[in-house]
Amino acid sequence: MKISKIEATRESIRLHTPDGDGDVTVRESAATIGEKAGRTLAMLPLPVESGTVSLPRFDGARDRIYSRFTVFQANEEAKGVRYVTDIADDVPEDTSPYPQPPTIKTLTGPARVLKELGIRQSRPDVSLPGLMTMSPGENAIPYRFNGRTYYFIRSAVEALDKQMLSAPVNTMILLNSPRLFGATGEKALLDACIHPRYDWNCPNAFISAFDMETEEGQNCYGAFVEFLVERYSRPDKKYGCAAGAVISNEVNSQYVWGNAGEMPVEQYVREYTQAMRLAWICGAKHRKSFRVYVSLDQFWHGTNFDASSPGRYYSGRRVLDLIRQYAAEDGDFNWNVAFHPYPEDLRWPDFWHDRTPDFTFSTPKITFKNMEVLEAYLSQPDFLYRGKPRRILFSEQGFNSQNGKLKDLTEKMAEAGYVLAYLKARKMKTVDMFTHHACIDNPHEFGLNLGIFRYDASLPDHVGEKKPIYASVAAMDTEKEPEAVRKARAFIGEDLFDYLLDPPLVHGDRDASGDNEFGNG
Repeated sequence: MKISKIEATRESIRLHTPDGDGDVTVRESAATIGEKAGRTLAMLPLPVESGTVSLPRFDGARDRIYSRFTVFQANEEAKGVRYVTDIADDVPEDTSPYPQPPTIKTLTGPARVLKELGIRQSRPDVSLPGLMTMSPGENAIPYRFNGRTYYFIRSAVEALDKQMLSAPVNTMILLNSPRLFGATGEKALLDACIHPRYDWNCPNAFISAFDMETEEGQNCYGAFVEFLVERYSRPDKKYGCAAGAVISNEVNSQYVWGNAGEMPVEQYVREYTQAMRLAWICGAKHRKSFRVYVSLDQFWHGTNFDASSPGRYYSGRRVLDLIRQYAAEDGDFNWNVAFHPYPEDLRWPDFWHDRTPDFTFSTPKITFKNMEVLEAYLSQPDFLYRGKPRRILFSEQGFNSQNGKLKDLTEKMAEAGYVLAYLKARKMKTVDMFTHHACIDNPHEFGLNLGIFRYDASLPDHVGEKKPIYASVAAMDTEKEPEAVRKARAFIGEDLFDYLLDPPLVHGDRDASGDNEFGNG
């Protein structure tokens, strides 16, 4: 027997099999991942009728939509999927298509700036330890999830509402930072939500992985995701609109941006895939078109920082290969990719001079220069989701401008670079977002000046003088675009600009010598 799909309807869970009949036993278990299998929640003897095994979706207040299912017939375990793969149209309140704005131009910042630039989508950061609390009270919003009440900090939620209303469409970046992004430091909450292997002694472990190893951590995370999706998928858009969620940040450099301690890439990605799956289920319950995304930095066929620490840093390509494998094994779902194609050296915005990237699948890095490689890789047959390629968000990338004598030069580089990178992204077939990080230069961002405005501490929103790149951001997808393109093409060089706008992509790896026609051979 093989289970081909598992469908959740308003009242039932239906396990479909093309080749089974008779009686079976369905084991329902908790969806935790780790050294021990999830705890058994129920053992249910059930008949197979017309190729379907049906069980009630709810066991009291507990929703089986989140559970793992294993089917046995004559003491033999059935092959196939283990988790819900399909959510019937009678479940979500919003069954409309994905709300893709007419422009991929994206920015996060003050509402007046977004309106001024014609920005239609944004990507706010939302961190669990800054939004939730274990304590009821006047400043707490109660929320029922899977039979238990969780609490959200009212003032933090209202601040997020304001941010979500600043753009018509939002893709949330979901984080689990015990130290940053408004974390309250509440011990009971951190004990519940921080990954049990998080390295508290590492000062650069800015963000924890979401806890998929314990039921308490997994349910806390589920409540976090579902509260957000339910609030921001209302048809009236009272609080704003969330079209999807990026799960954690740059997880191939997990020791800094999604810390779960030193862990083999296979174990880390299996847990991370489960976090994406749970977020997709929580999201699709309310918005049928809800998408989830893996977050990756530019390190593609290489790793960040110390390559001698394979349990801390992974290659982006390896992470994607494992997500594809694990998702297919347990039941594929609508996972997609949020990528950060900064220039190879973040200090220098002239990505057209990058030397590390090439146009093969074994390129060490994917930057603005060779961003088309990602789309080509995800368009391979094994990566398709129901016949269609995974969608791409370029969700965090930008152009630094230096201080001192090179200030004017690097600002001109950034101004031209934005235009070429935007044209490349827009020309790709699966890109839904091209965001610029950031709106304002951040004096605490590792010495980088990535804003389109200078930082001005004397102003309430710190939005200071416009930098030259502002004109490029403003021009794209408007009547001013042709002049911006002409200016950028002249600065970069017409031949190089045209070549990078339409590169002869190689579909495959470099040859055995490491040489290739287009890159660093």
